[in-house]
Amino acid sequence: MFKKIVWLGFSTSWKNKKAVKSYISGLVESGAGEFFTGYNPPYWSDKFGFEVSPNGRFAEHEQITNIETLKEIVEEVQWHWLELFVNLNAWYYTDETFPIIQKMVDEFIEIWVDGIICGNISILEYLKDIDYKGKINISTILAAYNSEAIKFYLDNYKINKVILSREVTLKEIEELVREFPEVLFEVFGEGDFCRYNNWLCFAEHKYWAKDICTVVVNELVFKKKFRADFKELILDETLDNKQKVDKLDDTYSDPFQLVWEFLGKIENSELIQNKEWENQESEKELFRIIWLNRNRVDLFFDALKPVADIRNHNIFVFIKWVKYILDNNSENSICNDAQNIELLKLSEELQKSIKTWMQYLAQKTKAVWGFAKLKALELGTFYAKGDSLNLYNYLFFETLQIDTVKFPTRWRDYAEKIEIIEKVLQKGKIDNRYIDRGINIERAHYDLTYLFEDKLWFRKMLQNM
Repeated sequence: MFKKIVWLGFSTSWKNKKAVKSYISGLVESGAGEFFTGYNPPYWSDKFGFEVSPNGRFAEHEQITNIETLKEIVEEVQWHWLELFVNLNAWYYTDETFPIIQKMVDEFIEIWVDGIICGNISILEYLKDIDYKGKINISTILAAYNSEAIKFYLDNYKINKVILSREVTLKEIEELVREFPEVLFEVFGEGDFCRYNNWLCFAEHKYWAKDICTVVVNELVFKKKFRADFKELILDETLDNKQKVDKLDDTYSDPFQLVWEFLGKIENSELIQNKEWENQESEKELFRIIWLNRNRVDLFFDALKPVADIRNHNIFVFIKWVKYILDNNSENSICNDAQNIELLKLSEELQKSIKTWMQYLAQKTKAVWGFAKLKALELGTFYAKGDSLNLYNYLFFETLQIDTVKFPTRWRDYAEKIEIIEKVLQKGKIDNRYIDRGINIERAHYDLTYLFEDKLWFRKMLQNM
């Protein structure tokens, strides 16, 4: 069974102060098997603040802020015969900051920190030069996305473990772990929906409304993105300025709204004689939009939100699109047989999502005596977007040779999360009671579809467990 690795992020002052011994002991008793943390001592924070960090975190409460506390943590973790790793995984260090990093490394060696999580080549080279005796883990910041990257690190440095990035898909994880059976790997229990995470991102992240990524992403669906060849277009001397602007236009059109418009055109054309050709063209465009959006991640019904909520409204709209195409396909040849079969399966899947959530809602509402009480209970305790535990992920990781797995740490007590994962892994399946946390088959299914774009593969994986 893989180890659950826990982030120890708390300052030694103000409301974030914690009693080290009892806090770590509680985590170990719940099933924590390894720890890691950030370190931002006064000789760094007094000069650079927390906005510039030695470890890619930008808040005081996500750091250990003095050497005395770090030493106490090391001693407590090692008393439990476990290991603590400290992050030195900023994207880069300058000539001004690197001497401070060297001082930190000296302190880690002095207090017997088990190892360092390295996020750039300069740290790897420095540890190599001083013949560092501790363990070295490759951070997600170093972007080990493929086998060649992993081979490079293994060939050039003495590596203890490779930490794969959040955005590496489940299929990619499986392939890499099987290709390097002798290498220790660490993965994230919950994937990340941004392909520019870690090494490719230079913005502060995970700060809600301040998150720069909210400009382009909403509800896990991309709204705007630059063309990959935008520089080439700008430099293209064969195009005038207007042509460049037209090609670079990133205006976002909501596909759900587009389909309503095409449905309106179809309905209107049926009222006007001799307009069959307009109807057929609209049907073809309607099918094209449906086909392009059939694997959207937001196509699941959420019974804890009102029926009129935009997400639930959209799934009803989508079913209407699909049914229209299916009902009219035999007469107008809108799609081929293979596409027709896939749309039939999609229609059944969408209806099942609504039906299962409605049944769940009715049962839970009856049990707690009222929908308002149910919604308040679930939203107030565990139903938070950033806090869902995709327990199917952990069952899948259990089938691979993975050393450690990180899991979501915000919004709920560490110990409770670890206990849930531990019980699921021991039993080998998901109990129905965990549906209370939004972990029904539809939700996990659609979240994971976004990661590896193959729903059938995920279904087969579940059937084999």
